[in-house]
Amino acid sequence: LAQAILCRHFLPPPQLSSVWGTMKCGGTGNEQEATDEVKEIVHSVWEEAKTKAGERTMPAVESVQVLKFKTQVVAGINYFVKAKVGDDEADHVHLRIYKGFDGKCQLHDMQMGKKAADAIEYF
Repeated sequence: LAQAILCRHFLPPPQLSSVWGTMKCGGTGNEQEATDEVKEIVHSVWEEAKTKAGERTMPAVESVQVLKFKTQVVAGINYFVKAKVGDDEADHVHLRIYKGFDGKCQLHDMQMGKKAADAIEYF
């Protein structure tokens, strides 16, 4: 019952469906091509990503190619994003970025060494 109430109150209106995709409350939506909004979200947390990468050199934000994403409704929105950060096949990262209802974004997790064909999964 609680999940049904949350879904009814927090799922977006139909005009936002292009950004939110076909989302299930609690689950992730379908993988979609990156939008300008998602690119801006990645850019807003890129310094955090570079810090989290540790010794691995990450490119300047201008060189990052944000490719695909999924979303998940929580007490805000989780964005699961695939980005290309180099020229090699394994030069992709998956980012989990939390965007609160206040609009603030935080990098919650990152997976490095991903390939272009790797699906975006919950992590």
